Amino acid sequence: MKTRLEDRFIVGILADLSNPERGADVGRRIAEQGRTLDWHYLIRRMSDEGVLFLFFYCLKQFHLQDLLPPNVFDVLSGRYYENLRKNMMASAALKPVFDALNEQAVPFIVLKGIALAERVYPGFGIRGMSDADLLVKKDDMYRVDASLSSLGYVARDSSVKQALDNPAGYLASLDYRKDDGSLPNLHIHWHPVNTSVPAFMFAGQVDQERLWEMAIPVTVANAKARILCPEHQVIYLCEHALRINHSFDRLILMYDIFFVVKAHQDEVNWDFVADEARRFNVSKLVFLSLSIVRQYTSLTLSEEMMQRLHAAYLTFGEKLFLDLQFKNHRFRGGSILIYLAMNRGFVEKCRFLFRTVFPPPHILMQRRYAKDRAFRLSFYGERLWEVLSHPFRINRRDS
Repeated sequence: MKTRLEDRFIVGILADLSNPERGADVGRRIAEQGRTLDWHYLIRRMSDEGVLFLFFYCLKQFHLQDLLPPNVFDVLSGRYYENLRKNMMASAALKPVFDALNEQAVPFIVLKGIALAERVYPGFGIRGMSDADLLVKKDDMYRVDASLSSLGYVARDSSVKQALDNPAGYLASLDYRKDDGSLPNLHIHWHPVNTSVPAFMFAGQVDQERLWEMAIPVTVANAKARILCPEHQVIYLCEHALRINHSFDRLILMYDIFFVVKAHQDEVNWDFVADEARRFNVSKLVFLSLSIVRQYTSLTLSEEMMQRLHAAYLTFGEKLFLDLQFKNHRFRGGSILIYLAMNRGFVEKCRFLFRTVFPPPHILMQRRYAKDRAFRLSFYGERLWEVLSHPFRINRRDS
């Protein structure tokens, strides 16, 4: 399976740009390859990968804009500052939401999105965001729903009553939107593991009390909030990136982890990361994620630390997944190979596959945003096709 020159360029130059000592190498790479690249394709691909604004920001930091073909820098600049404007508007829209929750004494933790854009990326316009992910306590969900309703937000995918009954290891969130379509949407979680693919292998072992005890009070969107401590943030982002619906299919998932580690490089207690990952039964996910981030960025972690995370061996499926990732053959759904390995024995693997294709009806309805529709058996046929179609997208970058 071959990969386009442009895709190899994206991966290579972003790895260089993530290292402040490689400015000269980046300049040489652009000078040598710039004229042969399809920049329209490059811009589209970097946008799809979520790293277009990172590319622009780093080019400015290295003062390399003059090496780009005519008009390319203007396009990048326009896209970056438009995203910066959107982020500023999102921040302004989130402040009354955070203030309302604070007034009701509802604790919340800001996950990903604006928390990363504000606090770990070197520029606020680097990371795009269309929604805001908040973690709340399950017992507070009715109060959260009432507070958001007063601000014009409505849960679009399910109801609080229905969603709170979802089995552990499946969806543990509601998607709130305004009728006028204004952004950002709000994704309210009551458990950090949130997926329509069964994650019962580890979801029940995540100690939420520890997450809340160690959460850090900060200011986000000019309002009081909490974020995960750096160690839990690394673990959460690793698990999130390897969910089957992500599977590190976009480079931004790698750079979220990279910049969290970089922003807290003098604070992260890696021994604690390893211990917590084992406690939550996600050490394999963290090991595989950090292996991929090291491959695509300038992240450096000691082999001793990686070995602490590494289980006794990697299965054939896990090795295949890593091999595909390292060759830049990334596709949504690929990490089903890892989830399969986490289910021991033939019977457990079959049970996992069955539950993946045939989740409980209300999980499937919520996943489809069909809360006001009648359930049809044909939904399972569409689900089966969704699951089976993922591997066929592996060559999407070759077209």
